[in-house]
Amino acid sequence: MKGGWIYIKTKKYDFKKIFAPESIIIDDFQKIWTIIIEEIDEVEISVKDAVKEVKELIIYDALDGGRTTLTCKPFINKIDDVPLFSIALIHTLRVLGAKSCVIMVHTSYNRERGPKDFERVLRTIKSGTEIVKQYSITHAVRCRCLCLNEDYEFIDIIRDTEQQTQNGTFNAHFLFDYNEKWFITEKGRNILNTLPEINVHIRHTKFNFSGGWIPDKMKKSAFLYSQNGTVYSNWEPDELVALVAMALLAKKLNEREGLSKLYSSFEEIEQRYKKREIELFQKTVQLKTNPKKLFSVGSPIGVYQIYY
Repeated sequence: MKGGWIYIKTKKYDFKKIFAPESIIIDDFQKIWTIIIEEIDEVEISVKDAVKEVKELIIYDALDGGRTTLTCKPFINKIDDVPLFSIALIHTLRVLGAKSCVIMVHTSYNRERGPKDFERVLRTIKSGTEIVKQYSITHAVRCRCLCLNEDYEFIDIIRDTEQQTQNGTFNAHFLFDYNEKWFITEKGRNILNTLPEINVHIRHTKFNFSGGWIPDKMKKSAFLYSQNGTVYSNWEPDELVALVAMALLAKKLNEREGLSKLYSSFEEIEQRYKKREIELFQKTVQLKTNPKKLFSVGSPIGVYQIYY
């Protein structure tokens, strides 16, 4: 599907031409998971079961890297590149059978960069909301636009998006002007309580999660680092499938590890100690020839650097 994407020069995008067909997405996932099984000994879940597991995957993706990712396809309006990444990710998840996701559009901290830069954020949101609404209406996606600030610049636009997509079956939760302090107010807690329990939180371009933590919804979530920015032009369809596969991998490698871990035997403890402390386990895995994407996934025994 590379090299053949077409942008229709109207106010709307032809999603059938800019997003991969369902059959290719499903086939790519199965191929990628087959390689994961071959390369990573810790993975004990078959391709068939992995396909089922995606249905219960809830990822939280913090959009980032829009300013510093210079990749730009000629048929994409630059202001739409980040919103189109969001839709392409939702499209991939929906096709693979997932039911929901959470996307951080921006935090209130973005305002601290000054009015000029924040105006760029607002222009992107204004343009992007129309595209998100267009895709969502035609593909049964329900947009839940969460914002505590009633004086938010585009509060009417995002409320309209919610209303027009309310009958969708895939729930896409978008956070606008978010701040962790929402949780200390009753209204903020009520908003956050409507979110699903997050399995995996993804950070792009920065190997940390400063700003954007969601109290009480991420207690058992795994962390996935994606080195590449959230710009549609920067991601081929199979790479988005790989992103979802990496999220599932992070979830499975860290399942039952958070907060309530119980060890089945002393041998399990010894093996973990040996790998983690004596051997200082880490492994580099290449899933594809000439990779363009890099992911970092932690596990109970060490770190995987995975190239795709």
